[in-house]
Amino acid sequence: MIQFKIDITFINREKEMAELQNYLEGRPNSILFLHGPKSSGKTTLMYQLFEQMEAKKGYEINFLNLREIFLTSYDDFIDAFFKSSSSEKGLKTGTRRQYSLFGLFKLDAFTEKMLKKRQEDPFLVMKREFQRLVKKGIQPVVIIDEFHKLDGLYLPDKQKRLMVELMNFFVAMTKESHLCHVIIASSDAFFIEQVYVDSKLRKTSEFMKLDYLEKDDVFAWLRDIKKYNQVQEYTLDEEQIKIIWDTVGGSAWEIYYILGKLFQYSIDAITAKIKREKVAMIADWTFDDKARNCLLRHFRKQPIRKLTELAGTGKDLLGQAVKDNILYYDPVDGIYGIQGKSLEWGIKGYFEETETDVLFAKNTRLFK
Repeated sequence: MIQFKIDITFINREKEMAELQNYLEGRPNSILFLHGPKSSGKTTLMYQLFEQMEAKKGYEINFLNLREIFLTSYDDFIDAFFKSSSSEKGLKTGTRRQYSLFGLFKLDAFTEKMLKKRQEDPFLVMKREFQRLVKKGIQPVVIIDEFHKLDGLYLPDKQKRLMVELMNFFVAMTKESHLCHVIIASSDAFFIEQVYVDSKLRKTSEFMKLDYLEKDDVFAWLRDIKKYNQVQEYTLDEEQIKIIWDTVGGSAWEIYYILGKLFQYSIDAITAKIKREKVAMIADWTFDDKARNCLLRHFRKQPIRKLTELAGTGKDLLGQAVKDNILYYDPVDGIYGIQGKSLEWGIKGYFEETETDVLFAKNTRLFK
């Protein structure tokens, strides 16, 4: 077995896990939308929920991570959502378990064939499966990560958007028929906003935000990386932990990045590189664009802004900033925020460099 220098761990999400489990233990009555900034741990939380609920009797967990699937057509949707049980034959137990993450529903080969020939309605197939499980005393649960990847796909008649029809189907399965729990996670905040402002969906949905790790959790983690990450070659002192927190905050992915690099480089070198990269990222995004520069100036000293504080900023520009992972949007509270603490350094550093360049240019002209 391969021995890694650093292991991945699941850091204190007891509150969020309890909220998800409480939702699943109630009678199906709404879709739960999980949203949050990039790299806040939504997918990790979904996998952890899958692990815990799979071990419980009375639940049938159907988990699909669309980030791992190529989707460009209706046929891709069918391939992603439905697999024949015959495809699992010959697979080892552990492999079958991983296989269950690809393909929400396991069908007989004949039904799968009929779906691919478009001679069977996929929504009716799913409903029949839910009804079959409920009759057996089993509660079906559908978990879909990166749901927004279905946007742009259409049903075979080319008139109805697949995402809209699937959403309406989930409303029917939760709010109306009470057959199935549905959890949808997405890093696309504007997709979540579209759902939130849709009066029909808003009345049939719950919204849960997953934010970055709290400071106390990060410090507790980094004080004992031997326990949490199996790191044997070094430990971190309080000053190093503070530097990591000040640089990337509670972004677990970036913390892992720093820990991995510490086998070769000093913490000062690593954090300085992160800041330079973020400055370059902001410089590239704002290059020769006054509107983008103006937008980010709002966030120089305040990483979170209410929508009302950004009056005059076009919605298209805000949407592009979110799409490009510069800003994060919380549709429930109506706020925009910078995508992580490291990007705060990028914005701060970019404008400091810009103002230095302007001052230098001005002084140069004075001495000519």
